[in-house]
Amino acid sequence: MRRTLIERFVAAAVFLYALVLYGLTIAPTVSFWDSGEFIASVFGLEVMHPPGAPFYMLVARLFSMLAPSRELVALAVNWVSALSSVVTVLLTFLIIVRLIRYWQPPADQRTWTDDFIALAGGVVGACTFAVTDSFWFNAVEAEVYAMSMLFTALVVWLGLRWSEQAAAEVATLRRGGTLSALSANRYLVLIAYLFGLAIGVHLLSLLALFFVALLVFFTEFERPEWTSTQRWLRIFGALVVSSIIFLIIYPGIIQELPDWAGKSGDPLLFGLVVLALVVGGVYYTHRQRKPAANLAMLCLAMILLGYSSYALIIIRSSVDPPIDLNDPETPHAFVSYLKREQYGETPLLRGATYNNQTGQIDQSRQVLFPRRWSPDPSHLRVYAQYDSDLDFFLRYQLGHMYIRYFLWNFVGKASDVQDAPAITGFLPGEKDLYFFQTPSERASRNVYYALPLLLGLLGMAFHFNHDWRRAFSVLVLFLVTGVGIILYLNQTPLQPRERDYSYVGSFFAFSLWVGIGAAGLLEILRDRLKETLRRPLLWGAAVVIFAAVPLHMLLQNYDDHDRSGRYVARDYAWNLLMSLDDNAIVFTNGDNDTYPLWYLQEVEGVRQDVRVANLSLLNTSWYIKQLKHQWARKSAPLPISLSDAQIDRLSVVAWEPREIELPVRLNPATDYERLGIAPEDSSRVMRPMRWRLEGRPYTRDLHLLYAADIAVLDMLRTNAERDWERPIYFAVTVSPDGQLDLQNFFQLEGQAYRVVPIRHNVTLGRVVPSITLERLRHFRFTNLDNPDVYFDENIRRMVDNYRSIYAHIATQLAQQGLADEGEALLDTIMVRVPLETIPADLRSYYFLAQAYQQVGAPEKAVAIWKKAEPLVLFTLRTARSQREADMAAQFVQIIRFTYMMAGDYEAAAAFSNRLADVLGDDSFRKTPDQLRQEMQQFLRGDTSEEQ
Repeated sequence: MRRTLIERFVAAAVFLYALVLYGLTIAPTVSFWDSGEFIASVFGLEVMHPPGAPFYMLVARLFSMLAPSRELVALAVNWVSALSSVVTVLLTFLIIVRLIRYWQPPADQRTWTDDFIALAGGVVGACTFAVTDSFWFNAVEAEVYAMSMLFTALVVWLGLRWSEQAAAEVATLRRGGTLSALSANRYLVLIAYLFGLAIGVHLLSLLALFFVALLVFFTEFERPEWTSTQRWLRIFGALVVSSIIFLIIYPGIIQELPDWAGKSGDPLLFGLVVLALVVGGVYYTHRQRKPAANLAMLCLAMILLGYSSYALIIIRSSVDPPIDLNDPETPHAFVSYLKREQYGETPLLRGATYNNQTGQIDQSRQVLFPRRWSPDPSHLRVYAQYDSDLDFFLRYQLGHMYIRYFLWNFVGKASDVQDAPAITGFLPGEKDLYFFQTPSERASRNVYYALPLLLGLLGMAFHFNHDWRRAFSVLVLFLVTGVGIILYLNQTPLQPRERDYSYVGSFFAFSLWVGIGAAGLLEILRDRLKETLRRPLLWGAAVVIFAAVPLHMLLQNYDDHDRSGRYVARDYAWNLLMSLDDNAIVFTNGDNDTYPLWYLQEVEGVRQDVRVANLSLLNTSWYIKQLKHQWARKSAPLPISLSDAQIDRLSVVAWEPREIELPVRLNPATDYERLGIAPEDSSRVMRPMRWRLEGRPYTRDLHLLYAADIAVLDMLRTNAERDWERPIYFAVTVSPDGQLDLQNFFQLEGQAYRVVPIRHNVTLGRVVPSITLERLRHFRFTNLDNPDVYFDENIRRMVDNYRSIYAHIATQLAQQGLADEGEALLDTIMVRVPLETIPADLRSYYFLAQAYQQVGAPEKAVAIWKKAEPLVLFTLRTARSQREADMAAQFVQIIRFTYMMAGDYEAAAAFSNRLADVLGDDSFRKTPDQLRQEMQQFLRGDTSEEQ
């Protein structure tokens, strides 16, 4: 009894540790990437991107209902991930303890050291997993991966419970080989139900099936008289059977069953027939005393029962909510939704691949294991860097997209910059990989000295030595949730973000070995100690192990996983919406400039008159039809003249560059102000509006238009024919390829370009002071001046774009005689988004300095360049290409010239000396007097040329 209480006390301590940890670091509102879409979909029970997560939606909807205000809905939904992760950490502790006790003596023979070692190993492993980089990232934002990991851990724990009770029952009743008759099989039925529910969260949880299958094999089917060869052949057979079961569930039940329902002609009748067959099968097998068949039918029934949460998708789609991705309200559309058909097909076992000789995908030849399969031109350029598909798989897909992430979690991480390598913390050259300008950048570097990796490898060896059956089961779980996912995804290069969150199941399995490794070290130490020294030294060793691994990881990871003061995504969406006129249409580019807007509109009710049109989704017919036919809150359907039949036929087409014309039938007295045209610009209005549309370059002689381009062009034309009734904007994040060559008609109004029929040659758009300044007054920059708040690389890059926008507006104001307003604007952005918290790249430094020069504040331009000096010199010293070196050299010249033009020869000389130190060339050293003379000669030369 005392042992049970101690174990429960330690488990409660682990639970509270994780609860406090995630409670302190949870995001207070929406985050970038999918978080905004999830929160918005949860709040209104709308249809998120395929294949959906209906069970997650239902649970998160309950949490959202507990929020006292709409502003706190995001935090409530974030807590779904946090609490899921807390329970997962608790289960990790319980699993490690149970795995260790498999090789320890029975309960009545265990000593206090056995209990101490098991509990210490559980604490070390669970606390290590709690602070791993990828798991912690998932734990504090609204995403499905935390709940998916909870299902995985729960299945593993229940599988071990079944194994223990089934073995005890067989031994007691002497009924070997009676798997189907064991009362412990209620755990298998529960596991089947959890698999069904997990389908409604994320399919990753289904991979735990292989772990459970091996437990069943080792517990019930293995026989001691088998030879080693017989045993391994049967283990292979068990894996084959588990693979068949997996395929029955996915894609069988998940995809094919709805497909058959759609093809039946009457999906409701089909569903009733399936229900009757399953219920009848359960009843028949029970009455006929067929326990094996009855267990199979019960498990099938439980999977279908859990899977029934997907009815939510069809039900909610049928009412046409504002977020209704793929519009899966018919059986055919629902199957397409489940199969993720909008993302295209990925070859797995056989298909066309890249030909190194032609530099293209060879469609005439099918190969096994095709890894370089994407025809995208940017992907082809990367494929050319690899000798073969196997080379690409080993170096990129396995090495870069999995092993690197694994090392991030258990060795160390150089930075949060995209494609950052793993580091140990003690190898030469690791400190010079990146130049850190701000606390956030420095926080992103995490070093564990490979101690978690070494402890995990020791644990794996110790586990195989003491209990190879469970160790092999964990190894299979580790591989299928890591390498197995790599094989299935067959990822293309140039991923838009890091994908480490997909492999948390693999990191969970390795964390089990971290805990077992700690227990193994303590066992080794115990066996070498005298009885009188065991207690203090075992406690001391446990404390040292805890401090060296989970505590050290906590201290390293806390600052760059703490999102408690981060409001950037919400503010970014707010600022974009505040940049738009009433009833506007805004074209956005991808996840980060779309999903936070959906969140603000759907959850907080901000600017529901605006229609957000995502250019990526505009390549699908269902999305264009939704925009054409459906209201979205206060936004009327969009001006689209294409018929539904024409929309269905939209695809990528070859485009011959030509002139496009839009009608401009406007009354200057009444319509110009509505279009954001100032009275002094009325004479500049182009009637009709004409420009040359080049299309997207594909090859030297071939240009293309995507379906999205055709749809946007139709909206522009239809809206113009309706007297420009709705303002049309492009978010500043839209790439030039998606702007339809309209840059010479853009009017910058904050974070968006408005299409106005006034032609100009101003890069980044013309500025109307009265409009733009009014837009900027509503902007928010919460906590961006707080050095204690961590801003990741994606945030730093997006926020740095504000500086380019503000610098351009300030320059335009100065050119229109409003230099004071321009300087005030620059000062505002420098205070609200200081360089000390959000680093600038060289481009932003240049724009800011040039803008200060334009508004007549050269001393502030000098101050900007002084802050840029270290970055310029670091770039010059570590340039990886001639282009990068040439760029740095240009900035060197700009800095020196700016200092000298401002008369700050001391700063110019000091910079020249630092340059000489970096290059190791004393010829660059200059005194202030020498530079003054050079400047005087330069100015005299300019004067003589003018004369």
